[in-house]
Amino acid sequence: MLSVVIPVYNEAKCLSATLLAVGEHLARLTAPSAGVGGSAGAPPFEIVVADDGSRDESVALAQALADRLPIRIERLAENRGKGAAVRAGMLAARGDPIFYFDADLSTPLAEMERFLAALAAGADLVVGTRKHPEARIERWQPPHRVWLGRCYTRLANALLGLAVSDFTCGFKAFRAAAAREIFTRGRLDRWSFDAEILFLARHLGLRLAELPVRWADRPDSRVRVGSAMVKSFAELLAIRRHARHGDYGPERASPR
Repeated sequence: MLSVVIPVYNEAKCLSATLLAVGEHLARLTAPSAGVGGSAGAPPFEIVVADDGSRDESVALAQALADRLPIRIERLAENRGKGAAVRAGMLAARGDPIFYFDADLSTPLAEMERFLAALAAGADLVVGTRKHPEARIERWQPPHRVWLGRCYTRLANALLGLAVSDFTCGFKAFRAAAAREIFTRGRLDRWSFDAEILFLARHLGLRLAELPVRWADRPDSRVRVGSAMVKSFAELLAIRRHARHGDYGPERASPR
């Protein structure tokens, strides 16, 4: 079974259309001729809606579609942050592999096939990157956000000892075993949870692949960039502190 986790916070405007599009795409992707589906008698895919304490109709909309699609809802009692919602959804997912991506579908669902191929070739997790020369940016973010994003990437790599081109692209895929290893250790609920995921992947010696993706900015972002950058920096320092104190468990040798 293939699992898709969609973190949700007040996404009523787009959620129904997104769930229907995801269901249609996964039905094609897991059809018997595609060779991706589960064992005989098992559902070929599931959609886990990881709700971060939405105050709008997001949960009701997901529930309304649950009789048409294999949807399960993991709901946090209060708004804790995207990282908390993703972690809850990933740990609740029952499939292998497991994707998570944003409800606005900034990266097209057609990219899933390439990610599945990378997992089949031996990667434990595959992350999208918008900063590779072969990435296709169909709608750019405002210039100040592009600049801040580049600064964050350089800072995160320097502080965490990584060499990742894009931490925050919201399109990632995991082998189920790797997802459990990472998300049972995760501690960050908000801004830098993506950086923590990739730090933990290296810490655990997991095989990481980056793939360039198609991507289009959605201009209705609710993130306050200045505040987010300050909090992101504080959380990068928290990752270093957790690692120094052994909170993530023993470091493992990276695969050769």
